[in-house]
Order: sequence, then C-alpha cells, then structure tokens
Amino acid sequence: MGCQAARAAVSDYIDGDLDPALARLLEEHLRTCGTCPPLYAALVSVRRRLRATVMAPGKDAGARMAARVRTQLAGEANPEGAAG
Repeated sequence: MGCQAARAAVSDYIDGDLDPALARLLEEHLRTCGTCPPLYAALVSVRRRLRATVMAPGKDAGARMAARVRTQLAGEANPEGAAG
C-alpha cells in the first residue's frame, strides 16, 4: 500500500470500519513508511480530543466545541508577542 491509499483508508481504519485485509496492509505501511505515521498519530489525537470534548460532563457539547474553537482561533490570530 502506498501513501495515497494509506491516507485514503486511515479514517476508516481509525473508526474500525476498514476491511481486515486492508487494515493489515495499512498497518504494514505505517510500520515501514517514514511519512505517514505522524499523520496517523495526529488524526488519532484529534479524534481523542474531539471525543473528550463531546463526552465531557457539563454544558452542551456543541457549545463546548464552539468555545474551544473560538479560543484556538483567537490564539492563532493574536500569537504571543505580536503587536495588535
């Protein structure tokens, strides 16, 4: 499996929806590729964070998500030390 096919299949793999034969090919690719494992790790991290946000007790998950996105965007718009 090449990088392009691996990247196309990784979301289904993370969701547990990938055919077992393709999952084995993807796993082999991730063991041998120098580029794809960090991308896979980033996707797993994003999924974990999203799940934590949605599953956290308290206010509405949509409101929590919107607040976190606003905070992140504000940080990107006004990086520390930037005049503005």
